[in-house]
Amino acid sequence: MKQVNYMQPGAGLQGYATVPATSDAKEYLRLILRHKLGILLTLLLGVGLATLYLISTTPVYQSEALIEVDSKNPLDDSTVVDWTAPTIKEETNILRSRRVLQPVVDLYQLRNETQAKKVKVLGDVTERVPALGSWISGLDFAKSYAWHGESLEISNLSVPRAWEDNPLTLTSLGEGRYNLAREGRTLVESAMVGEDLQLDVGDTSPLVLTVTEMDAPEGVEFSVLRRSLESTIKGVQASLAAETSDSKSRMITVKYLGVDPVETTDITNQIVQVYKDVKLADALGDTVKEREIFESSLPELRTELEAAENALASFRRRTGAIDTSLQASNILGQIDILQRQLTKQEIERDELKERYTDIHPSTKRLDKEIGIIERKIRQLRGRVSATPNNERDLEQLQQEVDAKRKIVNERTERLEQIRLREGITSGSVKIWDTAIVPERPMSPNKLLALVGATLGTLFLYMLYLTLRSALSTLISDQESLERASGLPVYMTIPKSNAQKRLASAPTVDPRRLLPGSTEKSDSKALANVLAVGKPDDYSVESLRGLRSMLEDVMDGAKNNILMITSPLPSMGKSFISLNLAVLLAQSGKRVLLIDADYQRGQLHKQFGLKMGPGLPEVVRGKSELKETVKATQVENLYLIPRGFMGDGSGREMPGDREFGRFMDVVAHRFDICIIDTPPVLSVSTAASLGKQAGSTLMVVKEGEIKEPQLAESLKRLSFSGIRVNGCILNGSSTPTPRHYAYYREQID
Repeated sequence: MKQVNYMQPGAGLQGYATVPATSDAKEYLRLILRHKLGILLTLLLGVGLATLYLISTTPVYQSEALIEVDSKNPLDDSTVVDWTAPTIKEETNILRSRRVLQPVVDLYQLRNETQAKKVKVLGDVTERVPALGSWISGLDFAKSYAWHGESLEISNLSVPRAWEDNPLTLTSLGEGRYNLAREGRTLVESAMVGEDLQLDVGDTSPLVLTVTEMDAPEGVEFSVLRRSLESTIKGVQASLAAETSDSKSRMITVKYLGVDPVETTDITNQIVQVYKDVKLADALGDTVKEREIFESSLPELRTELEAAENALASFRRRTGAIDTSLQASNILGQIDILQRQLTKQEIERDELKERYTDIHPSTKRLDKEIGIIERKIRQLRGRVSATPNNERDLEQLQQEVDAKRKIVNERTERLEQIRLREGITSGSVKIWDTAIVPERPMSPNKLLALVGATLGTLFLYMLYLTLRSALSTLISDQESLERASGLPVYMTIPKSNAQKRLASAPTVDPRRLLPGSTEKSDSKALANVLAVGKPDDYSVESLRGLRSMLEDVMDGAKNNILMITSPLPSMGKSFISLNLAVLLAQSGKRVLLIDADYQRGQLHKQFGLKMGPGLPEVVRGKSELKETVKATQVENLYLIPRGFMGDGSGREMPGDREFGRFMDVVAHRFDICIIDTPPVLSVSTAASLGKQAGSTLMVVKEGEIKEPQLAESLKRLSFSGIRVNGCILNGSSTPTPRHYAYYREQID
């Protein structure tokens, strides 16, 4: 036992010793054990919150597609692209660009949004519990809310630009009809589902709405919203992500989040496809325009070639000409060479004119060269004119056919090259894996929500308990009681479930007993005393330990009078006084139990006795001692009840001198006298009567009193010259030791 300095009468408070606080793991274990019910309720609260979160949170699905991007020009072997982090950012920016996302937004009508009016959390719960939803929906104030998963689908919605991002209110009228309002103003009194509604609202564009399906009873409201393109694109961008395994990888994983797994998958695939088309168009550049020019001009050139061949064949049939003279052949050969050069220069000039103007130096140079070639051709043709007309005409027709055939062949070859380039370039974006419909939502994670909610609430509750324990002045264990009082704690009395049951059992009303009441009625009342009704209870065993210590506690005291008091009501002092008296009497000692709580004393009820005259009457000589000291059913135990002073008559209590003279007469007739007094801080009885007691014990209930209150009660007793020997901690939450339970099991 720790060494303390006991207070001597009139010594003040300077004699109190202090016991250092402890902060080991056992303190936290005791804290947990004292609040095990609160911890259990906290865990249940966490599970409940997690359940509500899972019910009220819309599942979010994620779809993924894998693509490969190559920015190298496939027709240019000298081009080498360094695939670095900036390139990845560029590709990500292209994926998130409006050029890619706007076609997807328009295709899936992502700008249109409908939502039923719901009470958060409760509305989601009623969808899972139809009976609850049916009951709530019957209330007048709840008819405008959705309780059973009501839905609305629209196929067309267009509003003036100023109305975008501002919801319209659509209210079901029942039987497939609805009305439409905006900001409290009715726009349409009644419209039918499936009807194409067009309303002139006095703006640049009308309001257009088509409701295709509505599943809702009368009165339920829906929010119909047309989002602006900017806000919709931002929403899609927030749900879209592009990732790579490392900074130089050309493989990009495209991820998209949505609430509908099928639509989410379709949108992901559409984004990838539009991105591929955009990349293809950018990679082709002018090649597409060049292909279109060649494709549009080739049919005309082939027609001209066919006409020239037909003219040549017709001329040969008509004239029968087959060969030309050698001189004419040479001249025509030169003309043919010049004609080829002229064709080549014209093609080159046409290509330059696609990119530059007529005043460009290159264009001027080609025009000059074409002019020179044309003059030479005219000169040679002039020489040919000297040849016979048939031969000359035949050579001209043949030359024209050859020239046109040459042009057609060259342009056909060039068109094939362009088409080949397009085919190669189209592989710059390759889709390896298209998105597939996800089977499970990405969020919320049920296990994570349950674990997170329970651990979170448990952490907050433990933090609250720790802070309250650290900052609170409540006396919560033996160590804090010793530290606050500076007195030894002789015994810790645990909570007793058996005492709760006995206290709730019906008892005999002493006011209904007649003098000389039967032993049967007395026995029923006495059975509610824990030391008699449940002598094996661990609380009684602790009181037996206190009984064994009393000889040491009262050793050297001035008399055999023991006062038991407490700072505040409901500390358990009467419980300890009563059961300790019973245990002392059972050990063979003659015990006098005095109920000094004039206002609220109830000890006589525990023995099934009439209240009758009590302590105030016998002290003042208004009652005989033999009439006041009443024998109980417990052998060697006698009781002086509280008397009639609790009836509100306002009579004065006995003074300490009168009580002292009375105790001098009575005390030596018994082995020990136990005085049960009122709380110190409630009335002054304890400070008055305690002067006659040789020993005093202070009963403190765990977690029911603060350190300043205990200090104040000890100070009052100290100022009255009362020496407090020690304390008893009652109602402890410390579990019953295993060795005691094991011992009782072995006895049984």
